[in-house]
Amino acid sequence: MRHHRQSVKFGRQRSHYKATLKSLVSALIINKSICTTKTKAKATSRLADNLITLGKEKTVTNQRSAYAILGDRKLVALLFNEIAPLFKGRLGGYTRVMLTKNRHGDNAQMAILEFVEKPKPLEPKKKADKKEKKSVVQETDAIVEKEGKIISSEPKKEEHKRETPQPKKHEKPIGRPGFFKKFFGRKGD
Repeated sequence: MRHHRQSVKFGRQRSHYKATLKSLVSALIINKSICTTKTKAKATSRLADNLITLGKEKTVTNQRSAYAILGDRKLVALLFNEIAPLFKGRLGGYTRVMLTKNRHGDNAQMAILEFVEKPKPLEPKKKADKKEKKSVVQETDAIVEKEGKIISSEPKKEEHKRETPQPKKHEKPIGRPGFFKKFFGRKGD
């Protein structure tokens, strides 16, 4: 009997349902925000909240549990090192589901699933730093005279010409490469 079993299976087999949730959670961790249907977003939100709860306490057991769901070490590292520390002060509610318009094809309710806290983007460097770098580069590119020879710090760019070796008239031509040589061998041997 299914008493108090109220999870939505999306009309799929158990393995396909689990694979769908894993891929949605992985995409959420990578992109910090995904667009999907309302029911998938709600199911993914529950799983993502559980993963962040695991990530708040960095133990081997929790990392293995997260790896069992995500299946990728880079994603587990991203979860434990970057995403979970943002939610240390929160006791729950790590994700939000915002409803958007219905999908054109089947009129399904679409939603955006995202983390409540997002990591701060890297600040662009100031223009003054770029000017300083240019002056340093110009100084290092200066030509240095040493023992009467002119030496530049830039490597010389040589044109690489591909020369195909011409078979000599008195030698036999080289046989077919690799695969064909193994099966057909050289002619005339």
